[in-house]
Amino acid sequence: MTVKRGRSIFWVLYAFFFAVPFPMILYYSINYTGGETQRLAALSEPYWALTYLLFSLALWLWLLVCMFQQWVVLPVKAQHRALDLLRTGIIRDAEVVACNEVGKPTEDTMTLDVTFRFHNLSGVPIRETLHVVDTRPKQGRCQIGRLVRLRINKNLVKPPIIAIDGSTFQVKQTRRAVSLLGWFLLAGGVAGYYVLSYTYEHHGTGWRFLTFYHPLVLCPLTLLGTWWLFGGGLGRLFSNSEDWRQLKYRGYRAEARLMSAAQTGTYVNEQPQVRFELEYEDRNGITHKTSFKKIVDLLAMDIARSKTIPIFYLADQPQTKAFAADLGQTE
Repeated sequence: MTVKRGRSIFWVLYAFFFAVPFPMILYYSINYTGGETQRLAALSEPYWALTYLLFSLALWLWLLVCMFQQWVVLPVKAQHRALDLLRTGIIRDAEVVACNEVGKPTEDTMTLDVTFRFHNLSGVPIRETLHVVDTRPKQGRCQIGRLVRLRINKNLVKPPIIAIDGSTFQVKQTRRAVSLLGWFLLAGGVAGYYVLSYTYEHHGTGWRFLTFYHPLVLCPLTLLGTWWLFGGGLGRLFSNSEDWRQLKYRGYRAEARLMSAAQTGTYVNEQPQVRFELEYEDRNGITHKTSFKKIVDLLAMDIARSKTIPIFYLADQPQTKAFAADLGQTE
């Protein structure tokens, strides 16, 4: 298990604890330690109880649909997109410029991170690193200096964007079955929790034990919020992954003149936000002035004193740009 994967698992478990077990611990420790008087005082009015019930059902249904999409539907769609990429993707010849082993090799397979250098859809040299499982490692197809044919997704909308021509995408049926079984267990657990909660908490009052802080309401709300925050919602506030793909695979490179750079006074994780004023000439010789804000690592603040900064831009949208370094194109 890699360090990155281990950290991801840790943060998933950490977020899950505060989304599910923690609200349950708080709710039951607070509401069931004060006796019958406190329990009766915490009952909701009938119309609020009905509102909470319908709201919680809607949240759990929404969560289950999202989980089914993520665990079952999306892997199937990704496989179909991968197969379509191998059939219709635009071919580019690429040179292997770096190759690093990942994990422990076996007799028949070797897992590698391979960096290729090739021309994007606009003919601009770029680099890209792919995670490759080499089933014929003795042939040395990923050795540095070897030429490999790549396929690039011409739409650049959804991954996979790039693949080695002639490669195969294998979907583990066991993993697919486990995902489907896990979803059914989750759905059954939710239904069972409704039954248990009603059986042991209603005490002849119907659903009036439901409050906004009941785990049946709070847990799905917290899970959906956490999923949105860390699954893309937060990232979309700072970047647009589709724009970055378009810039890397369809954009042109230019040396932008740095006119000015100044901190905006905003900090994210103690790193300053800097406003850059740039000027560059596109491939047709037209000069464009543009500006944008970017969070800059304190160790990389030298960029604010550079005379020129390499950028990528879109020919039909010259104001859509990004630093080459942010796209992993440092050359």
